[in-house]
Amino acid sequence: MFNWQKPLVRDNAEIARIIGPLEQQEPSRDLHILWVWGVDKDHDKGIHAYDWVMDLFVNKLLPNVPRLTAVQTMHFPTPEQWATADLVVFYSGLDMVWEKSHYDLIDAYQARGGGLIFLHLALLQASGEELAKRIGLAFGTRGAANGPTKYGVLPTPVRLTAAAADSPILERFPQELEMVDELYWNLTGDPETVTTLVTSPAGPEFATPAPPQPEDLDGQAWPVMWTKEEGLPEGFAERPAERSAERLARVFATVGGHNYFTFNDPHFRIILLRAMAWVMHESFDPFKPLVELHIE
Repeated sequence: MFNWQKPLVRDNAEIARIIGPLEQQEPSRDLHILWVWGVDKDHDKGIHAYDWVMDLFVNKLLPNVPRLTAVQTMHFPTPEQWATADLVVFYSGLDMVWEKSHYDLIDAYQARGGGLIFLHLALLQASGEELAKRIGLAFGTRGAANGPTKYGVLPTPVRLTAAAADSPILERFPQELEMVDELYWNLTGDPETVTTLVTSPAGPEFATPAPPQPEDLDGQAWPVMWTKEEGLPEGFAERPAERSAERLARVFATVGGHNYFTFNDPHFRIILLRAMAWVMHESFDPFKPLVELHIE
């Protein structure tokens, strides 16, 4: 969509500073990550690259973490897969429309403290309202209460919020961050239920022949990345007594992930790997060596 967008060149010393020293070699327990992907038929090579990104993380990066198993599944996990996962990552398009039975599985998973990550178009499910109950915000269609979500180029730099300063996911990042990707705005859901970490104003809708200029921007602070703890839909039963406060369900979501090269950006890698560790209540340390592996 944005053929003029190019990968950013990062400073190695700055990458090392943001990563910090490696002190813990392995996670505190055995971990099981499930990566959910689909097939994209609507974009050019290198855009919405669900298969490439799945292969990158499941087959090349995550197996390097001790005590961690990563597997992939298409479209939606089975009940058996939900039962064994510590983290489920969704990076796919609208391959199927979820029904109540699908949300029941997500609810049971979150009730036991399971972690979720949603990337880019995985935020799209029907009107978005049911998904937003679980992850805070979602891509809204015409049936959404506040109308459809819009999309266009992500103006850069993006800006970290005050809450980001207290988040281990954005630790040691500058307040403004260059990021080359796509923006979704006017998401459906209640922003008060999430912790917004990164924001951006919006520019023109759809593809543009060049980066938007300052006069093109709307001056709003639309969420680009956010987290949510607990994550249970309103009215859902109380969490099981055996689940401790340290295992509250956690969610990380971002509208980023349009371009394949985003996943080769060390800054985005740091954020995504830190998010994986955070939603599983684990240290980022064992994931640090993955930041600069298999950069294509």
